[in-house]
Amino acid sequence: MQYIGIDLHKKFSHVTILGEDGKIKDSRRIDNREEALVAHFNNFDEPSKAVVEATFSWGWMTDMLERQHIDVVLAHPQKVKAIGSAQIKTDKIDAEVLATTVES
Repeated sequence: MQYIGIDLHKKFSHVTILGEDGKIKDSRRIDNREEALVAHFNNFDEPSKAVVEATFSWGWMTDMLERQHIDVVLAHPQKVKAIGSAQIKTDKIDAEVLATTVES
């Protein structure tokens, strides 16, 4: 099982993929084009679970992930304590925290 954290924005997302051991397998910014995201996820053939930061446009992302047979959980940024209380917030850190959240 691998765990995916997605910090979703309007034009791009930061995607972090953790292996079962909790180590980062990949972390990168990807354009929010379905073909770009699908191509990226196709590089990892393990079953996956993902947490998507609930933002204004989460619906299309969750639909796309489900079509890829990736289990999806929505997270409200203020409810994810580590993100909400972080002194330093970056997309990369947020995506990693989200991936860690789904792993738990």
